[in-house]
Amino acid sequence: MNTLAIITKVELKKLFQRKDSWLMFAILLVPILYSVGLASNSDIITYTGAGNITAIGFASAMFQMSQSMFIFNVILSAIIGRSLASEIENKSIRLYINRIGIRKLIYGGKELALLIFSVFIDILLVLTSIVFYYAVLVHNPNVASGIFYDSNVSMEVAQIICNCMFWLITIFLVMLMATRLKTLVCVGVYMILYIIMNLMSYIDGIKYLSPLHYIVVTSSNSSQIALSTMLFLLYSICAGILFTHIGIRKIEKMDL
Repeated sequence: MNTLAIITKVELKKLFQRKDSWLMFAILLVPILYSVGLASNSDIITYTGAGNITAIGFASAMFQMSQSMFIFNVILSAIIGRSLASEIENKSIRLYINRIGIRKLIYGGKELALLIFSVFIDILLVLTSIVFYYAVLVHNPNVASGIFYDSNVSMEVAQIICNCMFWLITIFLVMLMATRLKTLVCVGVYMILYIIMNLMSYIDGIKYLSPLHYIVVTSSNSSQIALSTMLFLLYSICAGILFTHIGIRKIEKMDL
């Protein structure tokens, strides 16, 4: 097993052992509570969509709802910050440096572990949404159609993919910030940047620079969903390469 794989495995183990990481699993409560609320005709949880929703449509809606809650973005940024910033602050990262020596592998392993962790959460959210759709929500025929997908499946899958990619961009961005800032400062700066990105997504001329713009487009039933998804994929790849490169350069120059 190569060095990067070993670091990634160690970091994944650390992520799943940390209590703050388990807070991210609270995102699974979104489809659970929403499906139970709709199935029981709750006055608090309502559905206002056009037509009955499919299983994939429900999963897509849960991703959009989780993203709009913002709290999960904050939790994720805190998890990322603690993975690097806290270890730099308390000097525990020196153990890695003394044993491995190649700082770019340390940075890359930590980042890769976080990316895998994020994708794992995304997969669980999709599966939980589908399971509770068929186990609970189908009991309300006024909301659930009972079918897996319909003609809107391409749009709904694009919405899921774009929300997943935004969380990956969050990892690239906060990892970069964590090379210089403490964990709480990383979270605070990320919250400010999120607000700025949200405002930018509605301003002509600069909206394409905001990752949230592409989520807005895919959520608006626009005819440009396919193009926007491809552009967002390219955007995510470029942002990932750029932020990772800068992050590695910074950590290599640090006095640790």
